[in-house]
Amino acid sequence: MAKTALHAVRRAHLYVGLFLCPWAVLYGITAFLFNHPTAFSDQPAAHFGRDALAGTLIESPPVPAAVAEQVVAALRSRTPTSTYTLVEPAEARYTREFAFAVVRAEGRETNVLIDVSGAGGSVRSRDVSPPKAEEPAPFAIGGAQPIGPGPPANRLDLPDPLHERVRAAVPVVLERTGFAGGDVTVTSVPDLSFLMDADGRRWRVTYNALTGSVSGRPADAEAPPTPPSTRAFLLRLHAAHGYPYRADERSAWAVLVDVMAAALVFWSATGLVMWWQVRAARRAGAVVLLLSAAAVVALVMAMWAAAG
Repeated sequence: MAKTALHAVRRAHLYVGLFLCPWAVLYGITAFLFNHPTAFSDQPAAHFGRDALAGTLIESPPVPAAVAEQVVAALRSRTPTSTYTLVEPAEARYTREFAFAVVRAEGRETNVLIDVSGAGGSVRSRDVSPPKAEEPAPFAIGGAQPIGPGPPANRLDLPDPLHERVRAAVPVVLERTGFAGGDVTVTSVPDLSFLMDADGRRWRVTYNALTGSVSGRPADAEAPPTPPSTRAFLLRLHAAHGYPYRADERSAWAVLVDVMAAALVFWSATGLVMWWQVRAARRAGAVVLLLSAAAVVALVMAMWAAAG
């Protein structure tokens, strides 16, 4: 009986491993692209180190504690009657590791990422189309304005707009899901995009119910959608996660992600069973397993501390 069960475990381990093979290859390729932003890049890109920053003000930037002390001193000078003191300067730090800059020139946009410690960074460049002077729509209403009620002339309000429907539904949803209610503010709703003929000309119209704004651009001036590059598509595929609220191809991908996760756990568990059956490998395998587990725990704790 035990022999038959072990045989079944081995066969299951084999077939699950074969199932994992193409997915592991895909995951490995996409993970590599994430980890190496300039590898197989669809845009000119380069990494640089400290030598590229030599002689610049970012070559030896001040440590966060020193900048924090300058901020506190400046606050003290602005309000001499108040007492400001820097506490635990060793805890001062930047909220992210990099600073970003964009350089725009004729037909080109270059993005520069610099490590704020002066260790280096990267440069990526891409061709960009010059902005087109868009013809204003004769029926345009409103535009960039604060969210909220505005003068009727600057808004196009419809009966029971989308944001009011959302506002009315939120208290009911909170009650039915066991959350406390309160004042509801709808911060955004999606734009409505549609085609409209106006005086014999076709326009792509955009309407936002929350701001009451209407804008448009000539439909014949619309550029066809640009498909993503192979690299961009693979990165998007790697980052895709979660089940959408409607059934589509993303649902199938989410199912496969769950199957992949379960298969990896099963493959690992059956691998442990098969290892344990080989008596000669038990001791050495246990050492390798313990070292691996210790390395994982130490790395996860270090990453946790860095993210805290």
